Amino acid sequence: MRKALIGLILLPSLAMADVGEQMYQGTWLTTNRRLDGFLTCVVTDLGGNKWRGYFSGTWQGREFSYKVDFKGTPEKLRGQAVIDGADYEWTGEMTRGQFNGKFWGSRYRGSFSMKQKTK
Repeated sequence: MRKALIGLILLPSLAMADVGEQMYQGTWLTTNRRLDGFLTCVVTDLGGNKWRGYFSGTWQGREFSYKVDFKGTPEKLRGQAVIDGADYEWTGEMTRGQFNGKFWGSRYRGSFSMKQKTK
């Protein structure tokens, strides 16, 4: 997981240049193995209940970043990702300035909780 998380996609900037982008910051944790860390996500509204999230943070003291496309209304989001060869699914919601979700997959399961950052 470490190699893919570090090298998948490096974020050129966390600046929110587009009005359709929102930044969230918080934490993530796993329930089957302790791998908690800091998490940032810049979410882009692609229209038609489609979204793209650029996630970055720390994993065992190392930085990572990756891109995830997902869909649904802000109250009922669903996405899938392959990270370091492991398949993951997640559900979540972006409501009232929060972005919260649960994930599970072939390696880890857990949750994340983030608050929206304003410009």
